[in-house]
Amino acid sequence: MRPSSLSNLQHRGQIVLEEFYTLPRRGSLGFVVINDRELRRYFDCALDKTHYARSCQRVGRCMRLAIISERQWVGGVVLGSTFPNVSVRDEALGLKEFVRGFPSRGLRNAWCKENREYWHALQTIVNHARTFVFPQFQGRGLGKEAHRLLLTTGVRIWERQYGQRVYAFDTLCDRSDSGLFIANGWRLVGETKGYTANYKDSFSQEGTSASINNAALKPGKTQWQVWIRVIRPSLRPRRLDRAN
Repeated sequence: MRPSSLSNLQHRGQIVLEEFYTLPRRGSLGFVVINDRELRRYFDCALDKTHYARSCQRVGRCMRLAIISERQWVGGVVLGSTFPNVSVRDEALGLKEFVRGFPSRGLRNAWCKENREYWHALQTIVNHARTFVFPQFQGRGLGKEAHRLLLTTGVRIWERQYGQRVYAFDTLCDRSDSGLFIANGWRLVGETKGYTANYKDSFSQEGTSASINNAALKPGKTQWQVWIRVIRPSLRPRRLDRAN
């Protein structure tokens, strides 16, 4: 039977978590990486009911983290491959260096597969796609606490699964005053130009690694607020021909 209410979704997911996963000890908050198909379905249904952007069906890397508090499933976070050509993000994190002057570097376009420096640098940036907390657990600061944990434990989980060190997080948000990000040191760097992802086409026709979110862009209705959070400043990318 397909669960309909949020409380039913949470209850059914809790049963799966207790049966098949190792939960953080009582008295602590932690994450569980969701690999089970049934639990993933409950997770996505919960997002559809709680998040303005609904569930996240991401091309490329995608990680669903159940937020566990006092051994209860209280919400979730979705992380994934980030998007290419977010201008204000690329400027703030140093990726603009890899797209400027591309003709003089013998590149057909700024985002072709030969521009390996850009695509490699993009892989060190993780996109925060969604966060939700079930209504019965809201008002306890669990979202902010989970985001604080994301900067340490969440980073380690991502790096262990994908074998790629994290330079920074980014996110596209509908608010420029989000307390969730402000409380944990994220920085608002600007807004998008109003485009959105078009998963029916590829951004770069030249072909890229399957792990890169290579969705094309199409006109959208929203200019998203772009936030970043640098994790390891030492990983800020530099052009190889300028490294010395």
